[in-house]
Amino acid sequence: MAKPQTRLESQAAPGVMSAAADEVVVLTDILGRKLKIKPIDILYESQLTRMFGTEAAANLPYMMGFVYPAASVCEIDGVAYPRPTSQQEVDEAIQRLGREGFAAFLQHMQSEMEKLKQVAESGAEPKPE
Repeated sequence: MAKPQTRLESQAAPGVMSAAADEVVVLTDILGRKLKIKPIDILYESQLTRMFGTEAAANLPYMMGFVYPAASVCEIDGVAYPRPTSQQEVDEAIQRLGREGFAAFLQHMQSEMEKLKQVAESGAEPKPE
């Protein structure tokens, strides 16, 4: 299986230190699709929680494994997708991302967690990419 590729694009103004929420990550899944991932900010996270209700929002495997990744995809192969604002739109985003897109997203997140672990163990500051 081909390894998904990752690169970062800053959406911050030139010369300004960008926060993680300002960075768009571009992943390439095994189908060769370019997936632009924009981190979910706290306001949108709260909106998703209200949209799904407390019972569904408390289902962390569903929210973290399906909803947040699918809602984070803002573009696939140059086609922009707005943030989902209903259950139906989230379902469409999940379907659009598919297993291959979820696999690329998961692999990216595992890589990011490993970097954070290494930084924590070394006591060093994280290096920007």
